[in-house]
Amino acid sequence: MIENAQTSSSAKSQRKSSQSIAYSAAALRWDLQRVRDAWRDSQKRRNRGAIYVYIAAVFELVAWWSADGHAKRRAHEACCLSDLEHVSDDDVEPFAAIIRCTASRKRVDAKTRSKWSRALRYALAAKSHAEGLQHFVKKNGGINACASQYAHHRR
Repeated sequence: MIENAQTSSSAKSQRKSSQSIAYSAAALRWDLQRVRDAWRDSQKRRNRGAIYVYIAAVFELVAWWSADGHAKRRAHEACCLSDLEHVSDDDVEPFAAIIRCTASRKRVDAKTRSKWSRALRYALAAKSHAEGLQHFVKKNGGINACASQYAHHRR
């Protein structure tokens, strides 16, 4: 009985992977451009809450990739398309990679990128699907608090 369940589960996994929709380089470019547009929009607004427009776009893209099981590979491909130094799929952190590919490097330094990435990783792990990112982050004390919570959440 257990063997049949395992075989059935394996067959379902194979069908699921063979049914996945291809994600082309053109689709990746379009997604990166959409996040870059969110960056520009957030910079035009010039208010404290404007950054949520951008980090929500980053979050939605990486959350989708994570649900599909391809976040690290696609983040690596995004780095390659953006002419960033080559890193292996294992070394790339998807949120940080997308931030690096889409935000101004003059405005977002490594420390800020790391903080936003940790906050988004915490949201991915702890936020319900029905809850908006901005509401979740503010409810949990803001971006800095969520970044700190990520370290506690990992333990």
